[in-house]
This record gives sequence, structure tokens and C-alpha cells, in this order.
Amino acid sequence: MNKKSLLIILCVLCSLFCNLLIANATEELKEYTKVKAYVIEEKVTETNQIMLQTIRVRILDGQFKDRIIEFNHRIIEDSKFNIRLHKNMKVFVQLTIENNQLSNIAFIDVVKDEYLLLLSAIFFILLVIFGGFKGLRSFIALIITGLCLVKLFMPMIIKGYSFVFSTIAVSGVIIITSFLLISGFTKKSLCAILGTLGGTIASGLLAIYFGNLIQLTGVSDETVQILITQTNLNINYRGLLYSGITIGVLGAVMDVSMTITSVIFEIKSTNRKTSISKLFFSGLSVGKDIMATMTNTLILAYAGTSLPLLFLFSVGEMTLIDIVNTQYIASEIIRSLCGSIGLLLTIPITSLIAAINSR
Repeated sequence: MNKKSLLIILCVLCSLFCNLLIANATEELKEYTKVKAYVIEEKVTETNQIMLQTIRVRILDGQFKDRIIEFNHRIIEDSKFNIRLHKNMKVFVQLTIENNQLSNIAFIDVVKDEYLLLLSAIFFILLVIFGGFKGLRSFIALIITGLCLVKLFMPMIIKGYSFVFSTIAVSGVIIITSFLLISGFTKKSLCAILGTLGGTIASGLLAIYFGNLIQLTGVSDETVQILITQTNLNINYRGLLYSGITIGVLGAVMDVSMTITSVIFEIKSTNRKTSISKLFFSGLSVGKDIMATMTNTLILAYAGTSLPLLFLFSVGEMTLIDIVNTQYIASEIIRSLCGSIGLLLTIPITSLIAAINSR
């Protein structure tokens, strides 16, 4: 190789290296930011069955606030971008800022928090109108429940506490707080608390026993897989599944327990001579009317979250045995049945406790 050829090769390599440095430097100068925008105009064009919208928006926050920008939005069927944008709609967009100049804009999603806040306000107003002061207290109990899950349960799991201890502790706080807020510190509240604890613990123990028996891993849901791949959390996912089953049944069990306790105490207040056995069987009688609809509610709630997967199985060629033996479906069956059994056991437990303590 002569000197001239060597020089040419060196020049080419230097040029490539310089271009690479410039590209990296340019990339470093890019900044991506998510902002809200207001749709002021939209035009639709359809080409080869592809719908394309030309959208004009006004930026609502950030350094480009009040700037009017135009971008294209492709509506893709059967995807998260199957959203047609309309005038007066608020959306999230991603701005690409290069050298302090806006170089690109892309649609992310529709702003949802304002409508969710409106729905929450409707729920709160109706709760207060029809429930009065007790409705207000139940709303406060709902807020406390959410805080217990986010501020107590999750940090305990992240810090490595046993999922059994964490679930019992958080469930106990939720149960006691809810009943004391709604019914005050009374015998009736105490009976409902004990009945709820009995049914919830039974549900959790059944879930642990049968879940371990069929070797559930807790890593069957797509959300859990995302949690594993995109975070560094080192937690017991099988335990997390059992905690979800136990906490998931809590609301229904509380409802049943309080209903039965109220009925038994009402019977006792109208006839002080009613025996414990009659009160107990009265509670069971009320429980029979509750169990059919409440158990159905639990199973339908769990099945509703799995409808897309059930459709996948139904249009495929999997047999019923194959479907039942998948991790996800087996987990949902355990969730539904253990929750329902815990609900059923709550009826005699609460009936007995309330009958004894209604004097």
C-alpha cells in the first residue's frame, strides 16, 4: 500500500470519527419533555385505509407555552394509538428540543385526570347526599384505605418485610379504621371487625396452601413481568399474589360482616329474650340471601379483568385442561375460589361472634 492510499484511508477514518462525535454531541443537545396541549383544529385524510390527522395544538405549559404547533397523528387500529383527536380536546405531547429550538412534536395520550376527577366528585357528592355524615366518613375510610396500600403496604414489601406480616398488618389497619369511622367504637363494630378478620385470614390461608400446592409463581401477569424487567425490586412475587388475593376480598367480606352483625343486633334490640342459637341461625339465614349474589359478584369481577385472555383461549385450539393449567388462569381461579370461600366462612364466623356479644 502506497503513501497516497494510506493517506486517503486515514482521511476517511478521521471523517467518520468526526461525524460520529458531531452526531453524539447533537444527540446530547436534544431534550425531550412532556407537556399538555389544547387541540384547536383537526383535519382528516385517509390513504389506503390509513387515517391520518393533521392536528394544530396550543401548548399549555413549559417553555413553549401558548405556542401553536402542527403535527401529524396516525390512527392505528388495535393499538394504543387508535384515538381520534377532536377540537377542544386536551392531550399530552412530547416535544423534542434541540439547541433550545423546538424540532419535533409527537402525540402521547389524551389527558384523563380532569375527567377522572369529575367522576370522583360525582361519586363523593352522591355518597354525601344519600349517606349523609356516614357517607362522608365512609369516603374518609376509602382515602385511608388507599393511603394504607400506597404508604404502608408497598414500603413494607419493598423493605423486605414478610408478605404474610405485611398483609395482616395492613388489612388489620384498614378493617379497624373503616369500621370505627363508619360505626364508631361499639360492640357492633367489634363483632364486624372480628368476623371480617376471620373470613379474610381464612381466604389468605387457603390461597397460600393451594397456591403452593399447584406451584403458582406469581409471575403470570404482564404487569408483573414489566415490574420485573423494568425495575430493580427484589420482592417475593408469589407472596405478592397471595397478598393481592387477601386484600382483594377484603371489601366484600367487610360488607357481609357488617350486614350480618347489624341484623343480629337489630333482632336482639327488638326482643331481648332471643336466644344465642336463634340469633346465630338468623345470621345464617341472612347470609344465605347474601352469599349467592356476593359470590357471583366476586367471580364476575375477577373474570371481567381476564376477558381478553379468555377470548384468546376460546378462539384458539387450547383444550379446557390446557387453559386451566396455565399460570394466569390457575391464579385467577385460586383468586376467585379462595375469595368466595373466605366470604362464605365469614357468615358463620360473624353470626356466632355477633350472637354471643349482642347481649
